Amino acid sequence: MRAFKYLSAILLVCIISSCSDFLEPNMDNYKSEEVIERAKNDFMGVLYMTYESLPKRIDFTYEAATDNAVTNNESTAASRGARGGLTAMSNPFGDTWTTDYQAINNINWYLERMVLDPTQTIPTPVRFDLDPDVNLQYFYFTLGEAYFMRAWFQFDLLQKYGGVASDGKAYGFPISTKYLTTEMDLDMPRNTYDECVKRIVADCDSAYKYLPLVYSKSTGTLADGLITESGHASGMAALALKARTYLYAASPAYNPENDHEKWVKAAQAGREAIDAIGFTDLRAFAIYINKSRLNDGDYTNPDIFFRGPVQREVTTYETENFPPRAGSGGGYINPSQNLVDAFPMSDGYPRTSPSETTPYDPSNPFEDRDPRLDLFIIRSGESFAGITIDTEVGGLDGYGTDVNATRTGYYLQKLLDEDVRIEAGKVVTTSFAAILLARPELYLNFAEAALMATGSPDDNTYGYSAREVLEKVRKRALGSNKDKYLSLVTSTDEFLSVLKNERRIELCFEGHRFWDLRRWSTGASDVEAINEPVYGIYSNEPLELRQYRSPYMPIPYSEMIKTNNLVNNSGWE
Repeated sequence: MRAFKYLSAILLVCIISSCSDFLEPNMDNYKSEEVIERAKNDFMGVLYMTYESLPKRIDFTYEAATDNAVTNNESTAASRGARGGLTAMSNPFGDTWTTDYQAINNINWYLERMVLDPTQTIPTPVRFDLDPDVNLQYFYFTLGEAYFMRAWFQFDLLQKYGGVASDGKAYGFPISTKYLTTEMDLDMPRNTYDECVKRIVADCDSAYKYLPLVYSKSTGTLADGLITESGHASGMAALALKARTYLYAASPAYNPENDHEKWVKAAQAGREAIDAIGFTDLRAFAIYINKSRLNDGDYTNPDIFFRGPVQREVTTYETENFPPRAGSGGGYINPSQNLVDAFPMSDGYPRTSPSETTPYDPSNPFEDRDPRLDLFIIRSGESFAGITIDTEVGGLDGYGTDVNATRTGYYLQKLLDEDVRIEAGKVVTTSFAAILLARPELYLNFAEAALMATGSPDDNTYGYSAREVLEKVRKRALGSNKDKYLSLVTSTDEFLSVLKNERRIELCFEGHRFWDLRRWSTGASDVEAINEPVYGIYSNEPLELRQYRSPYMPIPYSEMIKTNNLVNNSGWE
């Protein structure tokens, strides 16, 4: 079902409480299940409250636990977890096992009741609208949303807890497609990784069947008022999530048999998504993260497929990450020298490769570099948030000048709004939303899958070659006809290296690096990449040493001690 007349505004009633256990009764104390099933707002609220479990911001904790960044002190969860604090009994990064299952269980409750009964005057489980046609349109629309949201939370479980166990098999999470109660036998084993992928993909396909591909006021498919400040799931979001899921399944860490067909499926899913939305250039960065184009009443940003709830009139990222001199900023996330070095020259050549047009000058290391370096990372000499940054040794913003000063010599800029002011009496706020699924990632997902499926950067078996898709990403970064390097990369291994580095730069601080390093590992003993030492500008010695025991995350200890059938990932037995 791809179109519907309209959706009128609904005042949602919050009916789900935050429970310590996802199987405890989660309807509120004043409304019985029977009452909820009769009331439209309450009935739909069971589904729509799961949107509140979506990320409201990008969790920089994971980024600061990679070679991309550190936090400005060693007592943070990111620093402790990366330096050996992640154990079988303790996860400083936090566990989402319970909240994911809470959301899945609520969605299962909803789906079990979303059955049409043509023998009744009102065939839907509740009357969504007085108009019979619109009533059915509501039914199918929310049915599609429910399938997508279940897929979303299932993928979160797979990303965070999927891994290979000591028996050499890849496992995911215990699949649950029924509404569970405490009276049931809940000691369920983990399903295989492939079974979990199949389940997620099936839900994405169902979501795509019932949801509009994109939202548009002109087509009458704008779903106004159903979720305050939240973007609805769409058919395009379902296709993008499906492509991401297949990419993870094909990746070495979760594909111990090296099944080539998994790369083929990932490439096919990526092509399906690109064909659906159109193989177009990426919007400029300023438009991509424009605060007035967050798909909340203004669906003019086709590069964003799905996002978290909009946070309005806030200074969240800025208060946390501005340099201390910019209104007492927290200086929390400090990009690493490793990441700075990963940015190529302005003509696309790697910093360490000989470039005829823009050779790297160690005495002037930021001249003629990839323009994204200026957009993503604050460095000494730049003007930002009303001050001129000085992070040189002894500089006004350098290490040691303030308890919140940078440890690496760099401050975060990406996702921050330079026009925000956090000084008392002069506060200027902004709005933001966590971008959860978007075109840049989709392009990079497809390029990797197509390269691995075909073995060639120029094979267009799946509609597009890995090279021409990667060119789109680099074109936005470097400008038209500025990339002099990519066309020279011919071998598969070399192209994969460029692609991985491009993914690191393009998606930095958007929640991908931590998981990319893990899915690229070749097994439990392959910890070299995730334990890459982190450097700053103040010393030739590593700033932090990573000490991860396994590329796979441990199953929450609280779950392991209360069940008999869960097997843990390798490294955490």
